[in-house]
Amino acid sequence: MRANLILALFCLAVIALSSTALIVQLELDRKREIESAYRRTENMARAFQEHSLRTIQNVHHILNSLRDVYLKRGGLAMKSFSEVANASVARYAVESRRGQESLFNLLGVIDGSGNLVLSSQVPFVSVNVRERDYFKAHREGWRDFLVSPPVLGTATGKWFIPMSIPLFEEGDFGGLVLASVNPFVFSDFYSRISIGPGSVIAMVTLDGSVLAGVHDDRPLAMSQVIQDKKVLSVMSQIPNGSLMGDMIGDGNKRILSFRQIYPYDIFIVAGETEEYVLADFHRRRTVMIWSVLSFNFLVILFFIAFRAAKAREEATEERFQSFFEQNSVGFSITSPDGSWKHINDKFCRMLGYDKSELFSMTWRDISPEEDRAQEVIRFWSMVERGITESFSQKRYIRKDGSILDVEVSTYLIRDKDGDVAYLASSIQDITERLESQRLLAQRALELEKHRETIINSMAILAEYRDGDTGGHIQRTKAYVKLLLERSGGEALFPPEDLPLVWQSAALHDIGKVAVPDSVLLKPGPLSKEEFDQIKIHPVVGGEVLARTEGLLGGGAFISYARDITEYHHEKWDGSGYPHGLRGTDIPFLARVMAIADVYDALVSARPYKMAFSHSKAVSIIEEGAGSHFDPDLVQVFLSCEREFEAIYLHTS
Repeated sequence: MRANLILALFCLAVIALSSTALIVQLELDRKREIESAYRRTENMARAFQEHSLRTIQNVHHILNSLRDVYLKRGGLAMKSFSEVANASVARYAVESRRGQESLFNLLGVIDGSGNLVLSSQVPFVSVNVRERDYFKAHREGWRDFLVSPPVLGTATGKWFIPMSIPLFEEGDFGGLVLASVNPFVFSDFYSRISIGPGSVIAMVTLDGSVLAGVHDDRPLAMSQVIQDKKVLSVMSQIPNGSLMGDMIGDGNKRILSFRQIYPYDIFIVAGETEEYVLADFHRRRTVMIWSVLSFNFLVILFFIAFRAAKAREEATEERFQSFFEQNSVGFSITSPDGSWKHINDKFCRMLGYDKSELFSMTWRDISPEEDRAQEVIRFWSMVERGITESFSQKRYIRKDGSILDVEVSTYLIRDKDGDVAYLASSIQDITERLESQRLLAQRALELEKHRETIINSMAILAEYRDGDTGGHIQRTKAYVKLLLERSGGEALFPPEDLPLVWQSAALHDIGKVAVPDSVLLKPGPLSKEEFDQIKIHPVVGGEVLARTEGLLGGGAFISYARDITEYHHEKWDGSGYPHGLRGTDIPFLARVMAIADVYDALVSARPYKMAFSHSKAVSIIEEGAGSHFDPDLVQVFLSCEREFEAIYLHTS
């Protein structure tokens, strides 16, 4: 029941982790797209600001020149516009009517009553502009250069942007010099850059009037006014900036950037619709969501299968316990250090102790002192000679001090590496002894197999997307064992812990459960963002192991597994990840696993590469000595590289 609960929590943690990773990744992806759009619109606004500023300054300069010449040469006494053209800039202004047909619709002089008295238009058409806003503004005291919203010209019959400066004669308002600027000069220039659907580029004033612009690669209407008051409010406060807004009242949210055409109260605004900006993101999001849902479904299937297997195991164990406790002979399972793992009631009654008392003792405590040395010799003789089963006559000391003579059948249970894991014993009744021993041995093996099954299942879960999962797990464990044996590294660990070391190697990539398929199985080079996702898997693996301590056993095993899982991508020169450790700061087991993992990755096919030859893999590892790998361990590897090849060929 407890194992089911722990595994359920583990599966929920994996699902929560993968879902959280998806949410975080989607949020980062969306943020990157928005930030990229802000950079694009800011660059567009900057480029069009510079063009528009040069054009407006050019018009301003021409108007100043025309005004100076006009005032110096007699003003209204002049009979034709060409008389104004004696100064060089004035000549340019006249020529602009012909050479810059696209810029000016008309250049002219308006008198104090609003009459057009001089005009570059041929033939001359007399008009009065006293009702125009720009004329009223100058007449009421505006003395500076003025850019007004587009109007339909009476003289030209064309839309134009009025740009004007006033004429003052002896302090009195005497009219103005007017440039009728073609707004399509600006919108045509803006159209040279292809923008996405719904995107807008516009030159606007602070009151919201659009002087020129394009929307969906088409010119904006001359009567267009910015509807989004928030945009106007922000522009009135700062000269340059970015924000999210509607802008033209069509209901589309846009990523907007604006820049002032300083010193004029005119702004360039560039914006892309949020729908266009996030279109690729929405497609990627759909793929990622389905990938995570598929992975989570596999986790659920794994949990269901495990529960079914666990239920069968519990039924078997219940039958075993019934037989174990109700049998007429004594049973015990002890560890090599002499502590009891299991004892039945019959054995307790034989000795006169209850279970709690016996569990606080070892076999030495119930053996006569003169028999203990012989028991130790018998045990090690069995181990050294490879004997699995022995029969012996023993004496035990009862709780009341009396001697109990028993016939004991002892069965050594070894783990997969050949080391003694448990001693199963039946006491007294030889007729039932063999069957009892078989059941005891089966139970002890199931305990070890249960642990191995969980570890291998977790490793397979982490690498289920790799078609060679089982082979990779067995090979890496064999490589680690070989390197430890040849390097003398076994001496760094208690002998009883060595099986834990081999087992822990299987979990080195458990953290890959947090990496999306789209990244892990990508056939081409990874982007920086994708590689950042890869680099989190050692830390995730360490956290997963910390949370599954109750399932896999705590203490040494978790410590060894975390050393391998969290640090096997560190490099000798400090350039690895996730912590950037260098040299001997990297745990020894992680340095061993680094060589084992890289070798197997090199000689195996991956989505992003073909399998390398054994000699090529050896050459790469040798080149990495002192940079990627521990140089001493590389020398050990080179001394046994043929055995590495044999392991790969045998298990691939």
